[in-house]
Amino acid sequence: MSGQLEEVLRHRYIYVPRGTETDTILPGKRLGLAVARERRARLTVVAPRKDSATHHPELAKLDIVTERSGHPQDGGVVLAWCPTYKVMEKIQLQKRSVVVLVEWIPGEFDRWARLHSAYNAVTGEVMDAGLNAEVSKTLQGIVYEGYNAWTKSTDEVMTLSFLKDLAASGAYDRELVLAYARQSKSEHSIDRLKKILDKFETSQRSLLTTPDSDFPTSRNL
Repeated sequence: MSGQLEEVLRHRYIYVPRGTETDTILPGKRLGLAVARERRARLTVVAPRKDSATHHPELAKLDIVTERSGHPQDGGVVLAWCPTYKVMEKIQLQKRSVVVLVEWIPGEFDRWARLHSAYNAVTGEVMDAGLNAEVSKTLQGIVYEGYNAWTKSTDEVMTLSFLKDLAASGAYDRELVLAYARQSKSEHSIDRLKKILDKFETSQRSLLTTPDSDFPTSRNL
C-alpha cells in the first residue's frame, strides 16, 4: 500500500476492505498513520471500544473515540479502526476530516465506501454506488420518512412505497438502503428501518405466487 500513498492523499475517504487471503488490518493501520503524517494532521482513532486499539502501541497514545465516549474533532484524520455501525455514528457530522476506514468483517462497509466514492486501497479503484437522480431521490424520500425514527404508521406506508419504487426499477439493495440511511440516522432508528425492510422483502417473495401487491408505489399516493 505504501506505493499508493500519493494517490491515497488525493482522496478524502479511503476504504481498506478486509482481506480474505492476505492481511489488510496491519497495512491499514500503517496507511492511516502515514496519511496523518503526510497531511501533518491530528489523527483520531474511532473504534468500538478503547481496548480495540490500545493493544497497538502506535494507536494507544492517540485520542480514541468509542461507542460510549468522545467525538473526533473535525478537520483532521480519522482512522476508523475495525468499526461497528454504532461507532460510525460519531463521524456523521464530519465535514472536513479525512477518513481511513479499516474494515474487520469482509464487505461490511462496501456500501458506505460506494456512497462516499471512497478510494479502495486494495484494488486501487474509486468506488461508486452508481445512483442516478431518480434512485437518489427515492433514497432521500426513505430517509425523510425516518424523521421520527420510522415509528408512525404513515412512515411505514410511505417507506414501503418507496421501496417498491426501487424494486420496480431494479435498484433495490437492502445494504445500500441501510448505508444511505446510516449517513444521518442512529442505529436505534436503523433497527426500525430493518423491520420495514423485512416486511417489504417478505411481500416481494409472496409476489412469486401472488401477482398483486398490498403496497402502492409512491407515484400512486
